[in-house]
Amino acid sequence: MADNSSMKNVSAVEQYGKNIANVNQQMLQIFQKMRQQTQSVASYWDDDQYQQFSRDFDQDIMKKIQEISVKMEVFSKYVAEMVKIHRMAQQQKYY
Repeated sequence: MADNSSMKNVSAVEQYGKNIANVNQQMLQIFQKMRQQTQSVASYWDDDQYQQFSRDFDQDIMKKIQEISVKMEVFSKYVAEMVKIHRMAQQQKYY
């Protein structure tokens, strides 16, 4: 836990972490669908710019999406852990 961690609204932070996880899943689904569509178009469209875009999509765009996804997943798990720790700390104050 960060030494300077302070949560005034644990529930709001918890919801934020859940939202990050949800957006991450939605983003992955959208880009995976787009990748599938991009690949399927190859069966009926022969075009140099399309082929370049398709390569770029696989090599660059999807790579970046995966990198972003990992960061979002790691951070959403961190948020969940911090919420858990702050809730335990709050309970200790009441006993």
